[in-house]
Amino acid sequence: MVIVNFKFDKPWYRQTELLDKLCMSATCLKRYMAEQVKGGGNLTQMGYLKFKGFKEICWDPIKFVAWLIEYKLEPEPKYDYEIAEQKRVQMSIINFNKQQQKRKTI
Repeated sequence: MVIVNFKFDKPWYRQTELLDKLCMSATCLKRYMAEQVKGGGNLTQMGYLKFKGFKEICWDPIKFVAWLIEYKLEPEPKYDYEIAEQKRVQMSIINFNKQQQKRKTI
């Protein structure tokens, strides 16, 4: 697994700070949160922190980055047949989209 070494200067970040630091959109984070809950997981597994008196949600950045790497990082294919399968699937999608566009113009 790829180890990414981020340096964080605080133990937790407000959500907007974390999104800025990781160059991530709020929509993407909300989708990840919804997927986690829908899958039966807990948001605290992602590093979610809710403090009394804070208006904004906070995050444990180290825990969140580890969660991202474990659950959202796409592994690179190791074998030739994996690369061939990926290309075949991509071409199937492209061909399907082209066929759909042709049908719409007819």
